[in-house]
Amino acid sequence: MKRRTDYLAAWSNLSGTLLTLTSSGALMGLIALTAVLVAVSPVNAQSEISIQLDVAQELEKELEEAAIEVQEALEEIGLEKSINIHFDEDNSESRPKLGVYLNNMDFEDAYKMRYPYAHGVLVNGTVNNGAADKAGIIEDDIIMYFDGTKVRYEDHLVRLIRSKHFGDSVKLVYWRDEAMDSTVAIFEKPEKKEKTEKQLAVIEGEKKEKKRKHSRGFGGGGFTPMLVQDEFVDVTAMMNQLGLTSSPFNKEGIVLFGGSGQGYVGNGWFLGGFGNGTAFSNSVEATHSVSGIDVDRKISFAMGYGGLTIEKRMAPFSFATIGAGVGLGGGSLRLGIEQTDGGFTWDPTGLNSLSDQLIDTKTTAVTFSKNYALVHPRANVMIRLTSWMRLKAEYGYLYGHSFTDGWKTTLDGGDIDTASETFILEDSPDTEMNASTVSLGLWFGF
Repeated sequence: MKRRTDYLAAWSNLSGTLLTLTSSGALMGLIALTAVLVAVSPVNAQSEISIQLDVAQELEKELEEAAIEVQEALEEIGLEKSINIHFDEDNSESRPKLGVYLNNMDFEDAYKMRYPYAHGVLVNGTVNNGAADKAGIIEDDIIMYFDGTKVRYEDHLVRLIRSKHFGDSVKLVYWRDEAMDSTVAIFEKPEKKEKTEKQLAVIEGEKKEKKRKHSRGFGGGGFTPMLVQDEFVDVTAMMNQLGLTSSPFNKEGIVLFGGSGQGYVGNGWFLGGFGNGTAFSNSVEATHSVSGIDVDRKISFAMGYGGLTIEKRMAPFSFATIGAGVGLGGGSLRLGIEQTDGGFTWDPTGLNSLSDQLIDTKTTAVTFSKNYALVHPRANVMIRLTSWMRLKAEYGYLYGHSFTDGWKTTLDGGDIDTASETFILEDSPDTEMNASTVSLGLWFGF
């Protein structure tokens, strides 16, 4: 009788619950149930006794009701009805593993699977590519026999598995879809892949690369005005002597306009260029302190520098990068003066021609200049605004070295046939260019 034995399969799971059930008033029911089970047990049954079909059906109904009551009692008292075991938790590589997760069966499990035996272990899952998985064992299979030995409970199966060695093959008899089937599982020894030094170096490099989760960019450029924090006292004094009461300099310094660009060359390094400059001009009327002659004078000032940059950039955050590098190049200060003693007038009668006025006019052009070789260490941070635009803030210090003492002077006279001459202005100041710089602008790139 198939269904009668559904409940016999879980009989072993009830050990230890009789004392607990006594407190819930179910002791008498269990005693009666025990007597019935003993009476109908295949061990005590005699082959010559035959049970009528109606009696068997009545007994089956009673057993089913009793099983439901027992199951409800177990749930009420909070007893766990299953224990999961993961055989692969043993990390020892000297023992074979079947690669299965096991679960205790109860009355409900056996009844649902129509399992008519009182032995076997329920498979709750398999390890991917494990011995059981390769043999075709799947979830909800019941392992009944292991290499010809009847499997009684989980620990029994564990001991059977540990008695094997790598290379052994075992026959597994299992229950699936209300039928018995069999398969062969092979305990294969896991292969140890020895990595070469080259492979280890590649793996180590990949690990280091993975640590850098944020992009440092690939290059770009932008508008980067720069404040040079120097008053340039010598230049201001020269402008005042030439008749200017104002200058482009103040106590904060002077702002140079320009930009820079860089491209990624590998390993966080960027190579590029920079250029910044400014210009100022004004016209004044100057009078000779002795002769009293008046002349018109235009004074212009220009300052600029440029060169190459090399920078190391890092990306510790997704929204910002930081960098440090140095700029190498050259720069100059230039003060130009154009002077005339009256200019030209238009004579409508034609008595005085423009040609004669040009010859008679005394015109002077002179240029004062100072050139430098520059080293510009700097550090910056770029904050991401969009995927293609960033706000760049930079701080640096500008070191300038001039290869001449004083200012160079180029004097152009009124005679156009005379070549311009350049010489060092004697006793002129040796103006330095050493100043801190601050820059803030937009950077475009990826």
